[in-house]
Amino acid sequence: MIRFRFELEALLTYRQHQLDQCRQLLAEVLAEQATCQDQRAELRAERESVESELRQRSESGRIDISHAAASRYYMTQLDVQQRGLDLQEQRILQQLDLCRQAVVQADKAVKALEKLRDKRLLVHQQQARKREELELHESWSVNSLREH
Repeated sequence: MIRFRFELEALLTYRQHQLDQCRQLLAEVLAEQATCQDQRAELRAERESVESELRQRSESGRIDISHAAASRYYMTQLDVQQRGLDLQEQRILQQLDLCRQAVVQADKAVKALEKLRDKRLLVHQQQARKREELELHESWSVNSLREH
């Protein structure tokens, strides 16, 4: 039996490699998003802590103006960092969208080539069966002619 060889195997391998790269990039962007979300949570917690401390000090009746000013300045700096992380999150969301689109396209390309390969393999197998049937029929015909 003739061995099946898919003539576009190199292209299929290349497309699979592209799909793997797209998935890897998507995983990296998702990890970056998780890191950004963790940083945002830390900033939020830090700001709430400073705000709580400031509130407690003002409720106690003893207000240290210089400490309050420093705390408010620090909270402003935390707000600036939060806005920076908000912008980074927006950029990450755009990257995620692009990565997902690339994964879908690469996956479609791979599936199309795999479907083509499977169809051609089926045709190859059908042709091989027909050849085997013809060889068996010819062999049977030759043997039956020899007997007569």
